[in-house]
Amino acid sequence: MSGMDSSGSGTNLEIDDQGPVLPRYVPYLSLVFKLIATTVHLLLASWVVFTIKATRSLHKSHNIFVANLLISGAIATLSACLTASAMVISFQLGAESFIGCTLFKCLLLPLHVNIMSLVIIAADKVLAITSPFKHKRMMTPRVVAAVISGSWLLAVIPTVYSIITVSKGIEVLEYGACILEENSFVAFVLAFLLPMVISSIITVILNVKLTIKAYQVHKQIEKETRLFGQSDGITALKKKQRNIRRNRKPIITLLVVIFGSVFISIIITVLYIVGGLWITSPAYHDLMKYVIAPNIGFVSRLFHPLVYGLYFKQVREPMMNCLKRFWRVNSVAPQP
Repeated sequence: MSGMDSSGSGTNLEIDDQGPVLPRYVPYLSLVFKLIATTVHLLLASWVVFTIKATRSLHKSHNIFVANLLISGAIATLSACLTASAMVISFQLGAESFIGCTLFKCLLLPLHVNIMSLVIIAADKVLAITSPFKHKRMMTPRVVAAVISGSWLLAVIPTVYSIITVSKGIEVLEYGACILEENSFVAFVLAFLLPMVISSIITVILNVKLTIKAYQVHKQIEKETRLFGQSDGITALKKKQRNIRRNRKPIITLLVVIFGSVFISIIITVLYIVGGLWITSPAYHDLMKYVIAPNIGFVSRLFHPLVYGLYFKQVREPMMNCLKRFWRVNSVAPQP
């Protein structure tokens, strides 16, 4: 049976009745990690979203969908951090928990939007590459706003499905975690794995298609240059080549985002499976169950603004310009 931690990522966890056997300082380290990861995530995601909003050249459907990806991820991270902190505070005060595992499942809404946004970004690039003129005509501000609103409305369906089909779960107040046992593996596949697989397949296909297309155009340019020299046809081909290169970078960036998140999940899954087979230490299993699994969602979501803010040149350069303007304004501001 598949289990699910408070961050919304699936893990194969078995709940025991003995509780954690880790040192008493481990829950505090786990909480500090959540707070630091959440702070960095919010600052970086806000910086990227502000840059997209403030830079007119970035007012395109692709970047708006990226902003929705980062906003939903930031909301999911902040919600998970606040609920975990509230549980830890309740434990320290000796008070009864007022959070509950049901609230954790309700907080899956922004997580579903986050995963759905990856599919939307990939689908948007499919249309932009296969039908560029149709894409430019279709993706008006109203359509983009409708797609984003629709993603939040559609995310209600898997969220409600999770609330209904997932069992109550066990609250671990000391670690700010809620360990949930899913009643059906189908719930996990439909809610989390399937959208990620779809996004991965689409982006890989697009990358391969663009690479082949770029090679074909390059060979065609070389051939016509040898036969006819410079001509209007070669100029059109070079324009087509520039368009291919312009579309490859967002696709590669999306591929890095998806593969990075999948790679992180695979590492944790392998560690858990290998540990379950070869390691008998209760401390190791408790570490995976109460610390690593709940915190891995913070790492994978933080990966999104890091990639789009640092790797994606079209956003990185305006971000640096915004930062320079900010420091310039503050440096010349009159001192009291």
